[in-house]
Amino acid sequence: MRHCGMRNAECGMVETKTIRNPQSKGFTLLEVMVAVVIMATVLVSLIGLKNRSMQDVMLAEHMTTATLLAKRKMVDTIAAKNFKPVEEDGDFSAEEDLKDKEDFTDYTWKRTISQIPLSGSSFINDVRVAVLWKEGTRQEMVELVSYE
Repeated sequence: MRHCGMRNAECGMVETKTIRNPQSKGFTLLEVMVAVVIMATVLVSLIGLKNRSMQDVMLAEHMTTATLLAKRKMVDTIAAKNFKPVEEDGDFSAEEDLKDKEDFTDYTWKRTISQIPLSGSSFINDVRVAVLWKEGTRQEMVELVSYE
């Protein structure tokens, strides 16, 4: 810059001020913070959905397994044709043909056979097979009912 002992305008120099567009520079701190809050909220929501989805898949898997085990026990009961009133329970560790395939130690069963009287001296057999398992702290159950 020349110094001629006078004001800038008198020396032939013109002072120019550049005015910058504040939106062309970048993002403000406030905009960045709002974006981070929005992203954090979305991520927390998605993680919660993922965890709930995994719990639903596990419950569906346990229900499917319990239903198949109950059906197996029901078929064995009906095939035996022994419909004396009885209430018994057990687990699947004693099943020889199930030992090699999967571990069903979390599941127990309960079988109830009762007779429902009809008109006259006839009756119908009520056969109920329930398979139970623990789902966290609560007891879950699948029950099949057949009338013979």
